[in-house]
Amino acid sequence: MQDMSVNMPASLRSTTSMLRTLSAGQSDALKRLATGQKISAPLDGPTQYFKARDLQQRANDLDALKSGIAQGISTLQAASAGVSSVKALMDQARGLTSVALSTLDNTPLAITARQQLADQFNTILAKIGDIVGDSGYGGKNLLRAQPATFSATDETIRDASQITGITKVEMTGVIGQDDYRIEVDGNGEITGAADDIVAAEDALGLAQLTVGGINALNGGRMDDIRFELYGTPGRDARLVVLDGDETWTTSLSQVQLTAAADSGQKIELSHSFRSGAQIDLLIDGNSMKQALQASGVVKAQVQRDIDLEIRVTNNEGITISRDARTQDQSTRLRAGENSFRFDDGTVRLTIDPSRIQDAADVSSNTYGDLGGLTDILRPGSVLTKEMPETRVRVGVERLGFGAGNIALNQYTQLANASSATWSYSDISGGNGVLGGNRADVSRAEFGIDTQALQGMSSSNTFIYNRDPGGGGLTTVADGDWDNGEFLNPYVTGWRANAELQVTYGALVNGNRTVSINDGLGGSFNGTLTDRGNGQPSVVRISGGVNNGATIGLFHKDGSAGQRTIFILPGQDSWVTADDADSLSRLDLQDMSQWNGFQTDAAINVSIGGADSAGLGLRSLTITQTAIDTGQTSQESVTISNGAFNNLFYVLTTGPNAGANIRFDGPASATDLNFRVAAMGKTLQQAPTVVVRSQADGETATISTRQVSVATTENDLTVNLNANGSSRLEIKAVNVDAGPLGLGIDNAANGWRDRSDVAVAIQDLTRADSRLEGALRSLQVNADLLRARDNFTSEFAVVLRSGAENLVAADEKLEAAKVLTANVRTQLAGTMLSLMVQQQQRILGLF
Repeated sequence: MQDMSVNMPASLRSTTSMLRTLSAGQSDALKRLATGQKISAPLDGPTQYFKARDLQQRANDLDALKSGIAQGISTLQAASAGVSSVKALMDQARGLTSVALSTLDNTPLAITARQQLADQFNTILAKIGDIVGDSGYGGKNLLRAQPATFSATDETIRDASQITGITKVEMTGVIGQDDYRIEVDGNGEITGAADDIVAAEDALGLAQLTVGGINALNGGRMDDIRFELYGTPGRDARLVVLDGDETWTTSLSQVQLTAAADSGQKIELSHSFRSGAQIDLLIDGNSMKQALQASGVVKAQVQRDIDLEIRVTNNEGITISRDARTQDQSTRLRAGENSFRFDDGTVRLTIDPSRIQDAADVSSNTYGDLGGLTDILRPGSVLTKEMPETRVRVGVERLGFGAGNIALNQYTQLANASSATWSYSDISGGNGVLGGNRADVSRAEFGIDTQALQGMSSSNTFIYNRDPGGGGLTTVADGDWDNGEFLNPYVTGWRANAELQVTYGALVNGNRTVSINDGLGGSFNGTLTDRGNGQPSVVRISGGVNNGATIGLFHKDGSAGQRTIFILPGQDSWVTADDADSLSRLDLQDMSQWNGFQTDAAINVSIGGADSAGLGLRSLTITQTAIDTGQTSQESVTISNGAFNNLFYVLTTGPNAGANIRFDGPASATDLNFRVAAMGKTLQQAPTVVVRSQADGETATISTRQVSVATTENDLTVNLNANGSSRLEIKAVNVDAGPLGLGIDNAANGWRDRSDVAVAIQDLTRADSRLEGALRSLQVNADLLRARDNFTSEFAVVLRSGAENLVAADEKLEAAKVLTANVRTQLAGTMLSLMVQQQQRILGLF
């Protein structure tokens, strides 16, 4: 086989090889120019390649960190915006405190205005919480840290709410675990603020003003007693005393004032209000005439101070009290909300002034603004505890029947004798004991110096149960009787004789429906609760001439029924019947006509049968026996046969000559037996003794306990390097208005006093500091993240630059290589062409 290989000259082979080398070098240079990298694969340069890749990876990691840092900055910016909005709301709240400080008058209008401002303040605090809740970003809320929370237990709140007179119990600002013991103390003695009394005396022309009494267990008040004097100079005067919604009005003519001024005598007036307040006045005629103003009205008010205190004590023994007697308005006990602020929480008690006295701990025996009876009463002892107060008007030489006897209806036990109906005995020169006929309804006892009562007199209301032995309701604490009673402490305000028709339902679950009509336009319709322990249900008549009058009804048993009760106010002689037949001969009109008796007497009326005094006539003999002296007198008349009604007779003989009696009689012969209490000359108002039994008082303890543990769910962690060894921990803060945040508590006590507003201002000042601290912390952390963000960006550039430098091609060098390769390729090509031509010429020779 013929060998077809071509043998090329060495020079040609060298040139061809050079062209291939130049082409490869030119291709590599063009590639480096196109990619900008001189090393694009490990084989191009392992050391530089892997070092550059490591630098590039670090730069990429920094890019990832920048995203987290940017989100952290946004979270901080959201929180800062929330803080700015909270600051704006706090400025509004501070503005409300400024307005409140400018309206500190004690007028009802100003008090209402401050209450409204306090409500607006509380609303702003709630809105702060709304803003804080909306300040989160990316699932993190840096303004709502989650510390451990505490709250009062529901059970202890309910227990505290059961204290009589406390209508609402709250715990606010709770930041720790504690117990708070609530105690009510005080005998309820009422006095008037001395400065107010002096000012009222000067303004109204009073020679003397006394505000006293005992705060009622049911119906007490804590507001000021107001006085208004109407009239112009030279005209009649009208003095109005207002105790809440109850009004006492006294009209004084110019003739009366002038007569008092000319005689130098003072006009004496007194009045007891349902709240227990007792007002005693001495009017100077000349001073009151001068007090009348051309404007037609002069007003004054006296702060009512009460021996009543609520104390709250925590586990550390720290006690905060509010007292209804103190002149320090910042710690005064008032109707409505009263706050007791401790370091770990605030106890808020809403007080019903009409009932709170009933919860008080009374440690002494008897109390009372005795007025003219001072030194008459001798100390006694408490018989039972936790009983209601007993109000007894004492002020007559004899109350009841018998020489020197003092009988105070069902509440009385005197010396060594008492009866089921009237309590009396001969205690002339001795002492009586106010107590009770039954131990289970006894209140207290004390001695009465009877000699000190000589010459005193009183005007009182007489009550008569017309249904002897009836069940259901009665006016008597320890049973039912038909004999009348007077000095009942629960019967007040009656202006006209009344025949009460009482209809009552059966006692069901401690309650019964009751309907009362007095026949004079007054009525009561409602539900009464059996309070037990011989305590009455006091009802108030609405409408008619006796509007506002009260009567106490006792629950004798659970039966339903009806009864009739007579009420006769202002009688100077009170008659009772000694037997059922005599009782049936007295109606309301008859009783109202018994008057003019000068001494207690037993009256026997002997009525003969038909024709006992002649044809068509019958005899009527009246025998009266003076109980004090035993003196007896008798007188007889003749009357027509047959039954009679409303026989009116004037006694002509004996110690009570001139006294009037009236009764009914049957057609048959009978004897009627009555007893009459002679009350003598009456006064406008009797002195009042208030006996309040010892009571342990009502207490309760509020317990606060931890209800949740602290969490860090809103804390923010921002990584600053790839392996997490460097990070920024941002702790969430709490800028809620509450105790765990800014520490702004709700407005205290409706901002009734400057001190209450001052507490809010202190809270706002402290909150400003906390808010500024929170804002600074947010700003510092944001600045740190921004600085780190800038550093991260710059460092990533450095890393990428370093990586680029390791693998980047030298464009000039590579371009020069391409040009050189081009030139050399051209030269080599030319050389190759010449060599080929030379070879062809040589071959052409053959």
